[in-house]
Amino acid sequence: MVRLLISLYLVVITSIVVINQASDYVWQNWVTHAPDELRHAKQVAHVMQAHITTPEQLQASYQGLDIDSIAWLDEQRTQLLNGEVLTTYNAQGQALLSFLLLDNYTLVQLGPFLPSEPASNKLYLFKFISFLVLGLLLIVWLRPLWLDLMQFKRVTEQLAQGNLNVERKTSRFSAISDLTEQFHIMAQKVANLMTDQKQLVNAVSHELRTPLARLKFALAMLQSTQPEQVSGMQQDVQEMESLIDEMLSYARLEIAGEQLSCEEFNLSELLLAQLDKLQGLSGKEITTSISSGVLVNANAHYLARVLQNLLQNADKYGSNRIDVSLIEVEQHIFIKIDDDGEGIAEDQYETVFMPFVRLEKSRNKHLGGYGLGLAIVKKIVSWHKGQCVVAKSKLGGASFEITLPK
Repeated sequence: MVRLLISLYLVVITSIVVINQASDYVWQNWVTHAPDELRHAKQVAHVMQAHITTPEQLQASYQGLDIDSIAWLDEQRTQLLNGEVLTTYNAQGQALLSFLLLDNYTLVQLGPFLPSEPASNKLYLFKFISFLVLGLLLIVWLRPLWLDLMQFKRVTEQLAQGNLNVERKTSRFSAISDLTEQFHIMAQKVANLMTDQKQLVNAVSHELRTPLARLKFALAMLQSTQPEQVSGMQQDVQEMESLIDEMLSYARLEIAGEQLSCEEFNLSELLLAQLDKLQGLSGKEITTSISSGVLVNANAHYLARVLQNLLQNADKYGSNRIDVSLIEVEQHIFIKIDDDGEGIAEDQYETVFMPFVRLEKSRNKHLGGYGLGLAIVKKIVSWHKGQCVVAKSKLGGASFEITLPK
């Protein structure tokens, strides 16, 4: 960071000094010494005023006028009488130079001359060019930095999409080349950890199936001799098998998210279909407030999994009633599922979505589940660039609300 600040300071200071020096040089040689017809004419007028003292000298080359032949303003007459060269302009905007000879009566007029170009125009042009050059120099300095920042963006997007083949292109001219190098090392480690995690989950899950199958076979053989002990062991084996299935499902989600395909479908119909399934299995009162014809661009299969998990969750932990609502507000869709169970403590609102997290009290292992249902919900909703939050329900239990973009 110190290197970045020092290089930026040196670039800005050096650029300002060079631009100022170059501007002063060009200004002195282009603007100040530039030909100016009116300025030179004034110099000639001063010379003539100093050397021509009588009307006779003037008549040899110029025709003199008397001061009263022109209607002067009081200020103009005063300037002429004081020996100043007066500049006036005709109807065409051309300049006329007027002055009096030493007799304070004979008037000499030179012109017409083209008016001098205002120096302010050139000054503004110089300022614009100076700022433009400074901007170009800063762009040259910022380009390697911008390329490195774009690499940060590409790498993070690749990791977010599950692409673990992290490309590495660093610029030695960038002021943050060391930071870029460390970032790529970190990104490569993250990619390796993600790869190892997938391989580990898949390998462990599949390799455990073989000994579990042998255990189930052995327990079946012992069923007739020790039925009480075998029954408990079979429950443990069944639990392990269910856990492996859940882990495999969660592991598949990691791969599925990389190839997510979306299309527009009717979310209202999908939610009603899931509610029909729940009503056939649940004895709880289910009230609904579902807007019709709500369309969403998403993956119908995975959103059905989200709705199924949340509805089963409400049925499992609720007491007597479940409320389900679906509304569309501007460019967002809101799905809300409330139950009248014991609810979730506020300090556990975030942890409830973490994998393998099971809450105490009513939400525990005895009711089934391995802490992956809500983690799957959170992951699928995040794939669709949505949000899933939990709060206290108006019914007294838990309230899960999903927000999806259209």
